[in-house]
Amino acid sequence: MAEIKARSGRSGGRAARVQARTNPPPVYLSTLNRKIGPIDLLGPEGVDKIHNAAMTILETTGIEFRDPVALADWKKHGADVQGERVRIGREMLMDLISAVPSEWGYAARNPDRSLRVGNQHSVFANAYGAPFVYGLDGVRRPSMLEDAHNFFKLSQMSQSMMVPGILPVEPQDVPVPQRHLELVHAALTLTDKPIKGSVLSEQAARDSVEMTRIVFGEEFVDNNVVMAALLNCNTPLVWDETMLQSLRVYASANQPCLLSPFVLAGASTPASPQGGVALLIAESLAGMAYSQIIRRGAPMVLGVAIMGVSMKTGAPMMGSPEPGLMNLLVGQMARFYGVPWRTCTMWTGSKTPDMQAAFDTANTMWPVLLGGANYIVHSAGFLEGALGVSYSKWVQDALQLENFHRFFSGLQEENLDALLGDIKDIGPGGHFLGTDHTRENPMHMNHLQNNDSFEQWEAEGSKTAEVVGTEEAQRMLNTYVQPPMPDDQRGALDEFVAKKRVDYSA
Repeated sequence: MAEIKARSGRSGGRAARVQARTNPPPVYLSTLNRKIGPIDLLGPEGVDKIHNAAMTILETTGIEFRDPVALADWKKHGADVQGERVRIGREMLMDLISAVPSEWGYAARNPDRSLRVGNQHSVFANAYGAPFVYGLDGVRRPSMLEDAHNFFKLSQMSQSMMVPGILPVEPQDVPVPQRHLELVHAALTLTDKPIKGSVLSEQAARDSVEMTRIVFGEEFVDNNVVMAALLNCNTPLVWDETMLQSLRVYASANQPCLLSPFVLAGASTPASPQGGVALLIAESLAGMAYSQIIRRGAPMVLGVAIMGVSMKTGAPMMGSPEPGLMNLLVGQMARFYGVPWRTCTMWTGSKTPDMQAAFDTANTMWPVLLGGANYIVHSAGFLEGALGVSYSKWVQDALQLENFHRFFSGLQEENLDALLGDIKDIGPGGHFLGTDHTRENPMHMNHLQNNDSFEQWEAEGSKTAEVVGTEEAQRMLNTYVQPPMPDDQRGALDEFVAKKRVDYSA
C-alpha cells in the first residue's frame, strides 16, 4: 500500500505560494450547512391536504406489518390490529413521531469527520447495494469484496464523501450470511468517517451494533449515533419481518433508521406527485411511529427512494421532473412533521458515464438539495438504474458534490469597502487578476475539469471525462493511507469477526 510522504525543504517563497494556490492541501468537507432554500411548493392548505390524506390511509386502509412481534406491540399500544393489517389513529401516530429528534450528531472514529443530520444540515452518503461494477478497465462485471474495499478507500480519500456507508457494492464472492461481517469490518477499519449498519437479518443488525460497541464503547454507542441503517418499506403499504426485526435492533440501541419506501411512481404509487407523496409519507411515518414504541426518543429519518417508470418499457427512469417534484414535496412534509429526511440522488439509467449520465445526475441532485434533504444516499457512482457502480463516474460525481457544497453554502461575507478601493485603483480598462482579493478568493474549480485549449487537450491525449475519472480513481487508490486504529480495538474487532465467520459457516 503506497504511503504519502511529506515534502521536505523550505516552505516559504514565491514558488511555495504558487504551489499552495494551484495545488492546495485537501480540505475535507464537513456537514453542508445549507444557506439556500428550501423550496416550499405548497401553502399551508396544500400541506394539510397531503397530511390528511396520509392519516386517512393509515386510519382506513391501514398498513401491513408482517411480523408477529410488531403486531403484538401495536395491539398493546392500542392500534386496531386485524390479522397483519394495522390501522393507526392520527392522534396516536402524531404523539409517537413527536418524540423523534429533529437533529442529531453523527459520530465518526475521527472526531474531525463527525457530522450533523437534520434541520438545515445535509450529508452526502455513498452508493448502496449495486450487484455490478464498471471496473478500472471499464468492463462491467459482478462486484466483489475487493471492489467494496476500493470504494471505502475512495470514500476515505474523497473530500466530499462524508458517509462511506456499509454496502457500496454487493460482494458476491462472500457468502450471504458472512457478508455483513466483512462490510462493517471494512467500513470501520478502512475509513474513519461515519458508517451505516447491515439490515440483512436481525443477527446482522445485532452484529453491526456490537462491532461499533467494540470500537466506540458500549456507553458511547447507547448515547450517540455512530451508524445508520437503511430500511425499505415494500410499497404499497407493507413492512416485512426482516426490516422490522432490524428496526427493533437499531431503535433499541438508539441508532437511527432511514425508513424508506421504494417508490416507482406510476407503478407502486399513484403517478401524480401529491398522491404518491401521501402514500409514501403514510408508509414512512408508520415505520417511524413503530420505532418510538420500541424506544421513545430514538433518532429516525423519514426516507424515500423515488424513481419514475417508463410507460414504453416499464423500466425505472432517473432524472425526470416528477420525482424531483415529489422530493420537494417530501422535504416540505418532513419539515411539517419536524423530522429529518433522506432521499437518493446522482443516479442514471445510462450504461456509461456519458452525457445522459451527466444530465440525469444533475437533474436528480438539484431538487434534492433545494428540497432540503438531510441524508443523501447514492451520492456517487451509480449507472444502469442503480444496478452498477462505475469507478470513473464515482470520482466525477464526488467532485461535483464539492461544487454543490460550495453553491448551497451560499454567499460569504465580503468587505465591500475594500473592493471599492480596488475598483478605484484599477479604474476603467484595467483588470483584477493581480489584486490580493483575487489571489485570496479563487473560484472553486473541479481539478479534473478541462478548460485548456483544444490544441493542448489534443496534445495530452484527447482524454474523455471517463478516461480522466478512471485515472483519478487509480491515483486515489494508489495513494490511499489507512487511518490508524488502536491495537486493542483492532484486535477485538478482528477476533469478533473471525469467531462469527466460523459460526455462520457451520
